[in-house]
Amino acid sequence: MKKIKYTLPLLCLFFILTSCETVVEVDLPTHEPKLVVNAVINPDSILTVDVSASQSALSNQPHGQVENATVQVYHAGQLLYTLPHTGNGKYKADQKPQVQQHYELKVEAPGLPKASATTYIPAAPLIRNLIATPVASTAWSGTTVSATFTLTDAPGQENFYYIQAYTPDTSYLDAKPFKRSVSLELAEPFEYEFTMEDRYFFSDKLFEGKAVTLRLHLENSLEQTTYIRIAQITRAYYDYVRTLDKQSYRDNFATPPGPVFNNIAGGLGLFAGYNATVLAVKP
Repeated sequence: MKKIKYTLPLLCLFFILTSCETVVEVDLPTHEPKLVVNAVINPDSILTVDVSASQSALSNQPHGQVENATVQVYHAGQLLYTLPHTGNGKYKADQKPQVQQHYELKVEAPGLPKASATTYIPAAPLIRNLIATPVASTAWSGTTVSATFTLTDAPGQENFYYIQAYTPDTSYLDAKPFKRSVSLELAEPFEYEFTMEDRYFFSDKLFEGKAVTLRLHLENSLEQTTYIRIAQITRAYYDYVRTLDKQSYRDNFATPPGPVFNNIAGGLGLFAGYNATVLAVKP
């Protein structure tokens, strides 16, 4: 009898806890698809635009590219060219955009709202006085390279940059050399603000309108050529990557999600520009 007396309350508690369940039906708003337009342009590459359509977060359908869009680029209100479709939602011009020129992008597709955006190609960053020296190996790492150079920031405006390093990799004899990322560490007087893949992003808030000497430590030896790429980017590019970095949570579940920057009127995506200077650290 004692055994029944002690287990009965536990059984009652179990049934109470497991039966307290309420099903709530929520009417979610119908998803209205929009054009998703992405193009990051620079003066060294053919202008290319990727066009797709948005879909509901609950959809399990493959991401669909839009292959019947009309994609046009304007300058100073005049139509420059209509981009032909080259496959898989990619639209390409036969020309490269020009430095310090402003462009307007207009995209239309049947059954979807029109989308548009503007951007420009910034001036190339002014770099000089590159000096590279080897750093002796230690018990923890092999020979590395210390590189310094001067970046002159244009005064009277906000400027935004990213920096990356790479080396030609020829380890695969039957393949063309590819750009293998080289890890870098940024030393004083500045630190990067966020990253995307192997690109380190920062603004000129610490050296606005000044010439500043930047110091890097590159995880590569002087026996291999290392290329340092410094790009000046538009504010839209900077804001997009900054919010994308926050959206990634950095494996911190306590960080609330936020919207990713969008500068496409009537749609979603990014239309931005950059201009890069490449420095070679040779053996």
